Amino acid sequence: MVREIVVMVTIVCVLMLSASGCSASKRTSDLSEPNTELALTHFLEGSLLDQKGDYAKAILEYQDALKYKKDPAIYHAIAKDYSLLGKHELAIQMGREAVRLAPANRTYQESLAGIYITAFDLGSAIKVYEEIIHIDSSYMVGWLNLARLYQLQKPNKAIELYEAVIDRFGPNADAYFQLVQLYSSMNKLDRATEALKGMLAFDPGNIEIKKALGDTYLRQGSVDTALKIYSELVELHPGNLEVRAAIAHAYLVKQDYEHAAEQFDIVLRKDTLSVEEQLRFGQIFTSFIEKDSAVVPYAVNLFERIRETYPDDWRPYWFLGAMSNIAKDDSGALENFKKVKELATSNPDGWVGMASVYYDRGNYDEAIAILTEAKNYVPDEFRVHFLLGVCYQRKHQPIDAASALEKALQLNTNHIDAISALALVYDEMKHYEDSDSLYERALRINAHYHLILNNYGYSLAERGIQLERALRMAKEAVEQQPENQSYLDTFGWVYYRLGRYEEAETYIRKAVELGSKSAVIHEHLGDVYFKMSKKDKALQYWQKALELDSSNQSLKEKIQRGSL
Repeated sequence: MVREIVVMVTIVCVLMLSASGCSASKRTSDLSEPNTELALTHFLEGSLLDQKGDYAKAILEYQDALKYKKDPAIYHAIAKDYSLLGKHELAIQMGREAVRLAPANRTYQESLAGIYITAFDLGSAIKVYEEIIHIDSSYMVGWLNLARLYQLQKPNKAIELYEAVIDRFGPNADAYFQLVQLYSSMNKLDRATEALKGMLAFDPGNIEIKKALGDTYLRQGSVDTALKIYSELVELHPGNLEVRAAIAHAYLVKQDYEHAAEQFDIVLRKDTLSVEEQLRFGQIFTSFIEKDSAVVPYAVNLFERIRETYPDDWRPYWFLGAMSNIAKDDSGALENFKKVKELATSNPDGWVGMASVYYDRGNYDEAIAILTEAKNYVPDEFRVHFLLGVCYQRKHQPIDAASALEKALQLNTNHIDAISALALVYDEMKHYEDSDSLYERALRINAHYHLILNNYGYSLAERGIQLERALRMAKEAVEQQPENQSYLDTFGWVYYRLGRYEEAETYIRKAVELGSKSAVIHEHLGDVYFKMSKKDKALQYWQKALELDSSNQSLKEKIQRGSL
């Protein structure tokens, strides 16, 4: 770190006692004192070492200087070097001493605050800046720095300080900007709007501020006001893509898709528009698909036009594939995802896209074939191994499923769905110690994840252990998803294992009434009715279960016996 000559001259002045400042021609007899001369010599040696970046040796020179004169400037220099070396406690100790000896010196105060910040002791840094503005309430930079520190811990207090800065010192761009960030993060959009207006008054020609004001009105639901602001901007900046995109966004909110699409037509007239800019514009439309499927044809049209212009770019094909998938157009999705795979073999999105379509169809063999080939090109892609494991699990091939899911977890150790899937596979293989360990691991990541609560609760119920705990888990899962048929069945099945058949019947029957096509759920309801001495109903639901799963040999034997 190179120290400026001005700093050294200032320190020299502090150490040298003279009748007229730093004038070398008017030294007093004190200058010849050995302690002053030696202190100055060591200080200058330390400063030279600082300029070379040798902070440890510089500290030694400064410490020697302190032997001859206890000057705050020396403590300040040592504090800064200790901080650079990461020795925060020693830096704080030296910085405090500098401030104690010269409490009105703002440089020493701010340096100490900086050391506290580096040591992540924001509370102490706040106290230092509070003292700085107490000493000099006209120091605006101190107010702003204090507000920024509060922004990290007490946002409401930060707001008070920023507003105080504006009241005390007049309009301030930084204070307004920070207020916008704070109010926006707290979803106080009306206050954010007022802060943006303050910024705009301070800098009326700033296009970014004006657009941000429009964006905030749009977030508030004041679409027409936002459009008015955007329209004013686009008149001044007709070629600005961000403003055109904002206008399209506003029209999409109004469900005026024709006018939204017009904005894309306008920007396409620019010969210099890159594919990245066109794709970004198209993404505005895709973001609305889940809210309103009527957007799909417009979004498809946009990406088809991009695809025509850039036929060798895989990205428009991917968007078209994703939209086809949402629209349940499997052939369109497969066609586009296949093109992604061909144009970008090392990109996992095409492989995963194709496999996902086959998986959703229930065509697990095709999905497995695609994913197995994908491993040759993207061997370390988590999604490939995870989806492959789930496909094998659905085909009741637990060994292959476990192998794929173990690899997926090596690639993403805390992915809770992968943990859940592997736990389920281990459970099916009756490796209960391994499955329980994974379920407990998942609960440490998210103690309230409904899938883990349901699957773990069912596993415990099947084994007849920890039934009260299983009941609590199943209850919480149902509370999160009250119409999930599998969760209702689990809840009822735990009651069954506890011998509480009426409660069991209530929840399992609800799962059936919701339209369950699960053979297991119908068989469970039959078992409940048998325990309730309603054998005719038991046989009725066992028979229905057999219709849903004709290969279930144990169920056939149960029906033949007419009992459990």
